[in-house]
Amino acid sequence: MEIKLISSTENILKTVSTAARVCYSGLSVDKLLSRFSPEDNRKLIKKVTGMGHLSVVEHAAFTFSVPKDLKNELFSIMVEKPYLSVTERETDFIVSLNLRTMKELQDLFPEFEFTKAIAKYIPDWLF
Repeated sequence: MEIKLISSTENILKTVSTAARVCYSGLSVDKLLSRFSPEDNRKLIKKVTGMGHLSVVEHAAFTFSVPKDLKNELFSIMVEKPYLSVTERETDFIVSLNLRTMKELQDLFPEFEFTKAIAKYIPDWLF
């Protein structure tokens, strides 16, 4: 069994960039959603995350089906990063976490199969 994406936030770039702008802009959410181009949004996120403001990327969420044989990895992750939800089912685990946690796991556990599998879902504009 492999790690499978079950669901994720729709239009991650727009969601995260809007979250970043809401705090500092006097514009309505409707205007924030329609006013900026994808390139504007990428630049903003690179700038904001480059300054260490990672909370904005917490607005993107992902849910995966994870095979039972990765149980030890998941428990190791939960010790370091309790910001994910793990539900055990008969055949697998359902794991939900946000984009910030996914990015941080890349640094903490680069050798884990779980971390390697979810890396492909981290947008390039986050680096």
